[in-house]
Amino acid sequence: MAMRAARGLSILFLLFFAWSGVAQAAEARRVVTSDNSDYFGFDLRSDQNVSLDQCKTTCLGDPACRAFTYNLKAKWCFLKSDYNSLKPFGGAVAGKVVNIDGDPDIGAPPELAFFPNWMADQAQQYRNKLTGPTYTKPTEGLTALRAAAEQSALTGDHRSAMHKYEAAVSVLPDDGQLWLELARETLAVHPTANSSEPSTLPANATSAAFNAYKLLRTTKTRADVLALLGDGLDRRDLYRPALQAYEASLALVNSPAVRAAYQDLKARKGFRVIDHTVDADTSAPRICAQFSEELVKTGVDYSQFVTVDNAAPKGVEAKDKQICVEGLEHGQHYDVTFRAGLPAAIGEVTAAPVVLSIYVQDRAPSARFTGDSFVLPAGARRGIPVVTVNMNAAEMKLFRIGDRSLAQLLSGYQFL
Repeated sequence: MAMRAARGLSILFLLFFAWSGVAQAAEARRVVTSDNSDYFGFDLRSDQNVSLDQCKTTCLGDPACRAFTYNLKAKWCFLKSDYNSLKPFGGAVAGKVVNIDGDPDIGAPPELAFFPNWMADQAQQYRNKLTGPTYTKPTEGLTALRAAAEQSALTGDHRSAMHKYEAAVSVLPDDGQLWLELARETLAVHPTANSSEPSTLPANATSAAFNAYKLLRTTKTRADVLALLGDGLDRRDLYRPALQAYEASLALVNSPAVRAAYQDLKARKGFRVIDHTVDADTSAPRICAQFSEELVKTGVDYSQFVTVDNAAPKGVEAKDKQICVEGLEHGQHYDVTFRAGLPAAIGEVTAAPVVLSIYVQDRAPSARFTGDSFVLPAGARRGIPVVTVNMNAAEMKLFRIGDRSLAQLLSGYQFL
């Protein structure tokens, strides 16, 4: 008796867990309906004399059912193995099964201030192209298109995967995940040589990523699409927006792969020293470093971020995108260091110290007059003063100009 009771209890537990699994599977899927519409084709089977709720329940309970069309008057439920574009049909309800993401909804996406308006317009044009009448609509169902795209991506045929995802988006343009995968596969395609693809592919990728961003509402997917957006913007030489896209992604999910891409881009195109010059042909030589971004105009003492031969500089001038070190001498070698943490007006700082090892040459030999007009004295010392730099002698010639030529020479600004 005890054995029968134990066996019955075991069966009860098994039935309970089996029912729980079915319930969880059902909870992971739901039906989205459209009135006066029909999903044409892909017929699985039909059930007669059922209600709309029964039709929904039947489809959700059948793993092979992806959609249905329900005739309100006849009370017929036409189950579908797949679906494509909606067709208008009065008196019918079209339903499709969608998987519910387990991640919580984080709400509508905030506006991307770094994304240019003209690029947002470009993204809308790309969407219009794929959903418009000139685009050849696929004959396959959405599930088949998605499966084919995933298979192509696994085998490394990213171009085929891109085309399949474009076709899938044309069927269901409000699916953010499809746009995300389209962006990913477009970025993975190698552009054809001697074609427009080096520019069109990154443009399409950023457009797809932006369209996905507007639709995705979970932390992980939004972080993923922002990282793809950063990659696409980098390829379009929009480095500052690309960095901001990566930063927005990392603020959601601290992915090691995304952080590595961000740090690589920041080292290549972030706030940094891009050039330097040496003003040696002046009485007070100086070394100037040019930066990629504007410096802070007020409130920052940039001398604390500069050393000359490991000592404080005698003078520093910071203006626009340039810092100049003063108080140097000709014929000397200097190690000028710009420390990490040097700030830019955009809020970014240099990531690592930069050392400029520079020799300040002597001034180039030169000679000049002290003015542009002279009257030779009638007596005493007769001469024109000349200032020379690093010269012991200068060869000069004196020309006599006649009265008639003098007026022409003066009017043409050729005198001296």
